[in-house]
Amino acid sequence: MLTETTGRTAQDLTAELENWRGVDWVSVWDGPPQGGSPEFRAWCERYGWVPETFDRQLNVTTRSGGSWTFSDVLGGHWSPVRSVDHDAWQVRASTAAENGEVLSTAAETWPAYLQAAEAVLGTPTWTGTWDAEDFPEPPEPGYWPDREFRLESRRPYRFAYWKPAGATRGEPYVVLSQSVSFQVWTVDMPGGSTISVDVHAPSEFLRARR
Repeated sequence: MLTETTGRTAQDLTAELENWRGVDWVSVWDGPPQGGSPEFRAWCERYGWVPETFDRQLNVTTRSGGSWTFSDVLGGHWSPVRSVDHDAWQVRASTAAENGEVLSTAAETWPAYLQAAEAVLGTPTWTGTWDAEDFPEPPEPGYWPDREFRLESRRPYRFAYWKPAGATRGEPYVVLSQSVSFQVWTVDMPGGSTISVDVHAPSEFLRARR
């Protein structure tokens, strides 16, 4: 039997993306103040974020109940931030015999989550599968895997991204992707699939911090 581990729905994804409307992206990429300080609490409360951890990476829970991870440029320093990431859906097989069901369930689930993202972000800049001839190269390393990795690992398995659409300073690239674990392609290990959202700092912010 397949197990969905996030407890989240496509409607929840729409709500999560709505929560990011009106965010001051410059302050997000600059990163939070020192953890536990009054300034840090005010920084989180500004957007209704509740901090979950105070170790190497900052994790917060949003007003909609989703968990997001802030990934920093330097590694373990919290700021500056390069991306904010969220697992919107994740399914796991209990036996290898269910790997075929993982693939069929992933195929059935993806359109609903893509539509949920489109409800907030509009039409993607590009969407398709790992083996598409016109699959775009990432504008920055780390936004998503390059062609060599993708063709070798079939990851991301399904993919959509949105370029910054407005003139707001710091507006991110948004990536919705579905991965399928390598175990799915085996006959002796149970696999799984994940739909995730990655919100990336724009190139000019990343380059200024290198």
